[in-house]
Amino acid sequence: MDIEKTKAYYSGLKREDICECIYCQNLIDEIKQSYPDVAEYLLSLGINIERPFEVLLPIEDHINGYMDYPSVQYLIAGNSDDFKETKIGDTKIGISDCHPTAAYEGEHFIIDAGEFHIKCRYDKYDFNE
Repeated sequence: MDIEKTKAYYSGLKREDICECIYCQNLIDEIKQSYPDVAEYLLSLGINIERPFEVLLPIEDHINGYMDYPSVQYLIAGNSDDFKETKIGDTKIGISDCHPTAAYEGEHFIIDAGEFHIKCRYDKYDFNE
């Protein structure tokens, strides 16, 4: 893992670079406040939790004002030799074996984190409540 290169990658990402669908934008709005321990862990790897590489959308639409995102993927620069799977609360974090091709130039790998139970921001997005 190369934490400094990972930080540099995330420092160049803006919110506009992330998928603009309401499901991804809702996740970005809520994930850091809802999962501060996961956000802190990912930050220790150089990752901004609010800038996902890929988001697996909820299987079921909003239930009781929340959606369950099965997995959120993040890119880490370098090789995966030093990475260890972990669990923070109910959130598992491990290396992904299935993900889209990254535009990142250089050695990297993708991790999966999830599941995330995220509040629906009805004040910002129309989820057809």
